Amino acid sequence: MKFASDAFQRFMKANDDDARHHFFLSMVIAYDRPFTENHGIGSLRCEYPSFPDFPDADMNLRHQRMMDLRNKLLGHSSIEGIKVWLLAPGAVSPASGDTAVGYGYAVAKLGFTETKFVSWLHDIIELLANRLDADIGMVAKEIGSNYLKSGEMHLLDTGKKPFEWTK
Repeated sequence: MKFASDAFQRFMKANDDDARHHFFLSMVIAYDRPFTENHGIGSLRCEYPSFPDFPDADMNLRHQRMMDLRNKLLGHSSIEGIKVWLLAPGAVSPASGDTAVGYGYAVAKLGFTETKFVSWLHDIIELLANRLDADIGMVAKEIGSNYLKSGEMHLLDTGKKPFEWTK
């Protein structure tokens, strides 16, 4: 959640739509990452099977919007949210506004650079981050107090090999 929130902060400071797109993409992907299956790490839904389960239905909607953005537009190649035009010489590109010199094409992708909408989505990141911090803190205290003495630390065995490049 830290990376998602960090991307949001950078989004808010960015002055151009290209940078805002990249930061928005980072925010959505970072938020959604724990809700998908990963190598050796299960989905966050293993610990929170009924998530989103906030009393505020609007927060549950925000979570679903983030998942839709990742799954339908940003995390995969998809035709949803994309328009493609075939241009003849003299046609004005609806994507760039330039006049085509020869035959060509124009592509426009749905963008999310409106700060009000992105801020609305960011609230779910903060809410989940606070929940995770509190829950992880409780688990760490419960386990740590049973197995560690003051000043000790223990590297958890994940059962997986460290990162390796695919051969």
